[in-house]
Amino acid sequence: METGFGIMVAMDYDKENIKTFVTQILGCACPEKVFSYIDCKSDVQLNENVVLKSKINVGNRLLIYIVEVNNRDSVKDIMLSLVTMGKKERDNLRFNRFRLVLATDNLDEIKQVADSIFKTIDRDERVHLHIVSKVAIKIFKT
Repeated sequence: METGFGIMVAMDYDKENIKTFVTQILGCACPEKVFSYIDCKSDVQLNENVVLKSKINVGNRLLIYIVEVNNRDSVKDIMLSLVTMGKKERDNLRFNRFRLVLATDNLDEIKQVADSIFKTIDRDERVHLHIVSKVAIKIFKT
């Protein structure tokens, strides 16, 4: 949440719910010790066109961007920049992995478009794409 002074603050979130999301929804097999540190920020402005619903740091090893998308055109407009910025931030912070999560109510359509775009983007095996229902990300709030 922005304070009005351009400062981002972490909203209340449940670390156990985030751990469950990361392990069960995203399928991350991070060791247990990684989950001793979790930082989650909401409504993070990445650039003039992109605001993340959440940005999550798990154990200074895993970076997760969560973006809500409502239609295929919004995916086309932001996909390349999200992957590029996430990979760059992952590398700058020396994290192991970056996971881009697109949350939507239109799973089939968004998955088809996002997967086809993702295949064309220059990335490595430590960048992952996940398409989830918006319901799956509601667990973060306490």
